[in-house]
Amino acid sequence: MRRFSVALFIAMMCATSLGAQRRRTVYSNDPSMWVTAGIGGFRSNAVNDGSSASTWDFGNSTNLQYRASLERGMSNGSSFGIAGSYARLPFVYSSNLATPLPADVKGTRCSSCEARLDMMTAVATFHAGAGYGLHQVIELNAGVVAYENLKRESDGAKLAGGGNIDPLFSLGWGFGYGLNERTNIDIMSDYAFAIHERKGLSNGVSNTNNMPGLRVLFRMGFGGRTYRR
Repeated sequence: MRRFSVALFIAMMCATSLGAQRRRTVYSNDPSMWVTAGIGGFRSNAVNDGSSASTWDFGNSTNLQYRASLERGMSNGSSFGIAGSYARLPFVYSSNLATPLPADVKGTRCSSCEARLDMMTAVATFHAGAGYGLHQVIELNAGVVAYENLKRESDGAKLAGGGNIDPLFSLGWGFGYGLNERTNIDIMSDYAFAIHERKGLSNGVSNTNNMPGLRVLFRMGFGGRTYRR
């Protein structure tokens, strides 16, 4: 009987030890997903396009940009996901008409004319900073930018150039205010730059489009997170 009691005691202690070591699933009120919508103003300098022997001069004027993102929530108010933006930009199109247009580049050209184009971006984004009250926010983005639908304003003619997909990188910093744990408003200053192809450009011509900006973001969190400990 004594041996049986000792064996039973040892078995109970082992079971207790194993139960204590087993990881438990814990539910957190941190959002599992964030949806963001934003609007901002940004400036852009110029794109030198060697394939069409043209320059798209944005004049560093301020234009509106619309942005949306879908992000997966992480711990400590961080999240990562995808984001996209759209802007319709006015610019001055100028081209060296003495340079022949390659056969694979379609559209017309002008020595200097008013024009507009669509600028769209798609990036992977990392956002740090969320929660109730005032807090700091930081954002890192890396992806691509595309310039499409280059059209002359006077008659809507399609201009040569565009269709490129250029690498894009940006860094943002600012402040956010949480109305609650799942509703945040952020004001962020960011700096982005895109690298255009060098094909057809001389060595002294820039292929970088610099785009500083300021934007306001409205962020909503959904769901909850579970983790094991």
